[in-house]
Amino acid sequence: MKAFRTLGLIGTTLLLTVLLVACGATDMQGTTSNTANQSMNNQNAMNTKTDSGNMYTTPTTTSKMNTNNNGNMNNNKNNMMGGITIVPGMGGNMGAFIHTGVATINGHKVNVLMTNKGYAVYYYRADTMFKATCTGQCAKSWPPILAPQGMMTVSSSMALPRLLTVHQTPNGAQVFYDSHALYTYAADMQPGTATGRAQDMLWYLVGLTL
Repeated sequence: MKAFRTLGLIGTTLLLTVLLVACGATDMQGTTSNTANQSMNNQNAMNTKTDSGNMYTTPTTTSKMNTNNNGNMNNNKNNMMGGITIVPGMGGNMGAFIHTGVATINGHKVNVLMTNKGYAVYYYRADTMFKATCTGQCAKSWPPILAPQGMMTVSSSMALPRLLTVHQTPNGAQVFYDSHALYTYAADMQPGTATGRAQDMLWYLVGLTL
């Protein structure tokens, strides 16, 4: 009987040991599984954060690129469509040598100078005060505005905030406004249209205050 009891106790002990080991393995497996899941969740969180960063950064960069591209496309469109339209002013002395008009540039209305024939007037940023450096071949593309023969002053259709003057240059008796020599653009084929603005980043329409 003692032998059977001893065997029974040993068997019970072995069974308990097996059960404890099995439970421990299950817990370890659960812990390992939880650790793996946590790692995956952390990685997903990092990916989500990175993606969110890209979502906020990329549209900004793209938007800037689109703005730049659209700006270039708009400039090209202006050239293809015939340039900037200038509406002549109707008041004042219509017989004056220099007239004024209103140009719409990038959605803004700007008062600019025009010739008495309705053509756009430009200034050349490379010129210095009271000097005209666009001469010779350059002057064929950008004809200087010359005063009528013998005239040392020219009139304007309305009072201007700056002075119109006439000075001798290699081109002749050239008209100046606020010390800037004035030109037209040979490619402006019709009155009221300006296609030369920002050419070579040096030629610009003459505003009333430049």
